[in-house]
Amino acid sequence: MSTLHLDNLHIKHFKCFDSFELTDIQRVNLIGGKNNVGKTSLLEAIEIVVSASTPRELIIQINKMLYRRQVTGNRGAVIEIDFLHSEGNATELLTNSRRCRISLVGKNSKLKQQSLFGKPHDFYEYEDDEDISMSKLLFSVDSDEEIVPASYFLRRKPGYLIRASKRDNQNSPSVNYIESKKLDDNDIAILYGSLIDLNREAFIDESLSLFDENILSIKQRAIDDGIIVLKLLLKNQTSPVLLSSLGEGVNRYIAILCAIWASKDGVLLIDEIENGIHYSNYKKIWKLIHQASADANCQLFITSHSKECIEAFSETLSEPENIVSGIYYEMYKNIKKETISVSARDRGQLHYTLTHNGNFRGE
Repeated sequence: MSTLHLDNLHIKHFKCFDSFELTDIQRVNLIGGKNNVGKTSLLEAIEIVVSASTPRELIIQINKMLYRRQVTGNRGAVIEIDFLHSEGNATELLTNSRRCRISLVGKNSKLKQQSLFGKPHDFYEYEDDEDISMSKLLFSVDSDEEIVPASYFLRRKPGYLIRASKRDNQNSPSVNYIESKKLDDNDIAILYGSLIDLNREAFIDESLSLFDENILSIKQRAIDDGIIVLKLLLKNQTSPVLLSSLGEGVNRYIAILCAIWASKDGVLLIDEIENGIHYSNYKKIWKLIHQASADANCQLFITSHSKECIEAFSETLSEPENIVSGIYYEMYKNIKKETISVSARDRGQLHYTLTHNGNFRGE
């Protein structure tokens, strides 16, 4: 299986980013900053560029991103093609090994909203009264190109939210995305299935006992209609209990560790890792993330709002017995220039900033 890990990333005219560059990318990358500074948008840009080795995959990935953020759980949703920056009509994502570009086709075109349900509105406005059916977007990956009508994004159904991307080349690395909200048990069961294929069930069982000594093991069970559910065997319990009956912290803990192995030789993106996890467990999960990501050859991009979570990350980087590859990025807005910038801190710089009252989360 091939491996696609990023060394650097340049974003141009994508969502809130006019021009943005991320360098010195490591295996485990933690991203902080104030709300609405672009952390989630950065994860989306990374997901797109690592998932799309062909124009068709780029189209599918953009479609999945729009539905995940704008439609899921909202029957009255209005779809908006919102990934093009207001200052340009083309988005470009450039890495050490790939160039993805999305641009409008047609002079004087301007994006509008269109209703997903009910009677649609026009998707574009044209000053020259050009036929609306000609609205198109050009998708290119390296030297390959494909043009599709804008209406494509209203016809297709979204894929699973965190399942590895379906790709033309089955030997390509896996890419998974864990949202900030609680994950669906069925999606976690899918991730756990990948872990079973790799014969890594013992890793999860041992990790769960570190998280909560009352948890002995995790099990899969098929129920009606072919649905697979996860159950946990607890101390002093004769029968396993449903994962859904336990707290959000256990749900997220299992999802993260399963997703690392489901993303073997690939990339995992986690939005707001601390959600649902008690602060006393931050250091435990960081240690397991470093261990599992090295064993699975998985590159991680993780966002956090929590200073306690950042401190725990710094502690695991600084422990001499740990040979880890990690870095912290602080994102912030430059009010005068109206741009978004980033400051990278390696283990020494991060430790110094934390111990000398440095600013975090853009404060």
